[in-house]
Parts: sequence; C-alpha cells; structure tokens
Amino acid sequence: MIRASLAIALLLACSMARADPPADPQELLERGLRSYATGQYAEAIAAFRAGYQLDPRPDFLYALGQAQRLGGDCAAAVASYRAFLRTDPSERAAASARQNLERCEAQLPPPSPPAPQPGAMPAPPPAVVASAPNRRWQPDVAGAALTAVGLAVAGTGGALWGVGESGVQAANAAPRYDQFVAMAAAGRTAESERLAGILTFSAGAALLLSGIIRFAVVARRPLPR
Repeated sequence: MIRASLAIALLLACSMARADPPADPQELLERGLRSYATGQYAEAIAAFRAGYQLDPRPDFLYALGQAQRLGGDCAAAVASYRAFLRTDPSERAAASARQNLERCEAQLPPPSPPAPQPGAMPAPPPAVVASAPNRRWQPDVAGAALTAVGLAVAGTGGALWGVGESGVQAANAAPRYDQFVAMAAAGRTAESERLAGILTFSAGAALLLSGIIRFAVVARRPLPR
C-alpha cells in the first residue's frame, strides 16, 4: 500500500510538472496577431480576449476591434473601439480607431423605434397648419374715381388757398394807410380766394378719404370663385 501511494504521488507530481504554465499576455497577443494575419479571426478574438483578462492593455482592445470588424461582428467591434478610445490613446491611434468605428457604425442597421407600452395611447399625428391664401386686391372703379377726383380737387383748393393767402398777407403788409386803402379791393378778392380754396381743399380731402376707405372695405371682401 505504501509503495502504491508513493507511485501515485510521483505520477501526480510528474503530471503537474509537465502541465503548461499560465499563458503570458504578450504571448497571447502575438498568438492573436498571427491568427489575425492568416484570417483566422475567431482564434484571434479568443486570444485577444484571454490576454486582456490577464493584462487589460489598450493594445488588446484595438486588436480585438479589428478582428471583430473583419470577422463580420461590427456591433462588437463598435464596443471595442469605443473602449479603446476611452483609454486616451495617442492621436494617431485614436484617428485610426475613429475611422474604423465610423466604418462599422455605417454598416449597422438604424435603431428601431421603441415598442409601444401596453395600454399606451398612440401619439397623435402632427397637426397640419393650413397656410392662408394670398389675398388679392379687387378692382374698385368707384374707389379709384373718388381717390382721383379727391386728389385733383384737393390740389386745386390748396393752390387757390395759397394764392388767396398771399394776397391777404400783401394787403395787410401795406406800410401806409393810403396804400392799404388802395389795396383793399385786392385784399377782399384775395380773402374770397382764400375762403374758396379752404372749402375746395376740404371737399377734395373728403373725397380722397372716401376713396381710401372704400379701397380698404373692398379689399376685405372674398374674391368670387
């Protein structure tokens, strides 16, 4: 029994001595790079993941993203590239990672909208605001006539008012009484002209205002269809 126990112990010791030591991270990295170079992306991914578990170096993350991208798993590659960029790599390495990240994101399908919750009311459709139609001016012969006549009458009245006012001012400005008496008749005529001009101007202004009001009223009416 003692000999048998010693034999078993020796066999166990020899088998433990022959067992492979724990893999080295650098060895796993080189093994993964060899698999990557020969297109064996699954083996490369396994080696890079095992090495990262032993030594979480940024090199493993970038190499893992490359193997995942070329192996057709862009979703996993996106996560690896983003993890690599969070390690604050050099600008050159970061630029390469961002470029490959954009390539993978372009191949991913767009995210689907969230499924509605049970019992939730559907969102109402966006309200459509109808734009108001452009308003057009309707032809108004009466308004145009009132406006034109009002302008003409007001202009004539203004001119007559100015002539009469000048005559009255000239009569009142006579330096001597005899000159004032001599210009009295002209002054009375000028006074009549001024009064007539005021009345004519007022009538023209009223006609002009009527034409403007009519234009405003007619413009608000809907056009016939």
